[in-house]
Amino acid sequence: MAKAQGQPAIKKSAKRGMSFNSRTYFYDLPETPTKVISDLTNTKPAIATSVGHGLKTGDAVWVESVENDAINGYYLVSVSNEDSFALMTLDGEDIGTVTDAKFTTVKRYSFCDATSVKIAALKTKAIDATTICDEGAVTELEKEPGTISLSGLWAPDKEVQDFLEEMAEELETIFFTLKPKGSKYMRGYQVKITSLDWDGKSGDKWQFSIELQINGRSRKLDMTTGAK
Repeated sequence: MAKAQGQPAIKKSAKRGMSFNSRTYFYDLPETPTKVISDLTNTKPAIATSVGHGLKTGDAVWVESVENDAINGYYLVSVSNEDSFALMTLDGEDIGTVTDAKFTTVKRYSFCDATSVKIAALKTKAIDATTICDEGAVTELEKEPGTISLSGLWAPDKEVQDFLEEMAEELETIFFTLKPKGSKYMRGYQVKITSLDWDGKSGDKWQFSIELQINGRSRKLDMTTGAK
């Protein structure tokens, strides 16, 4: 049946899977922690007691201890009540008694400039572990740091991109979080910027690529149910 003259053609929209839209943030270096954690439980995850902490689920904090510096780092928090919160992925079963821990909240930069994000959360490599007593070859898997690759449009006058350039030069460990649209999980990663490149070949728009190395395991937080 022929289309009536003057009738506009009907456009068919192509389905392209889950939207790339996400809430993405980089976090600044922490100030010296001043908020006291009076108790840190030996549970998984560890529950911190801090009267009137003022946090909400999904906040990122920096935690520091002198007597057990193994816990020092960035964490996503799941709030239990106004005086306690869970530090996601901190396994309290192995930390012993910690009495001097303190925390501070960290300034965050919204990052909406990326046009693609690729996360290789875990990598492994095969190691030859053959000994003279083995009849055949023996290999073992060894973990390697994961990586995050970002590419997008570069705008050097933006505060967040100026911050990333500075952190790349200083070789500092910073914190990065990502919550894809349609997912109930927010994930956080301690990272170092290992390369930062600009490409000015796209008309008047500069493009960039950033490579990040993940330091330690990812922090995973269920934003609908709180602590897990």
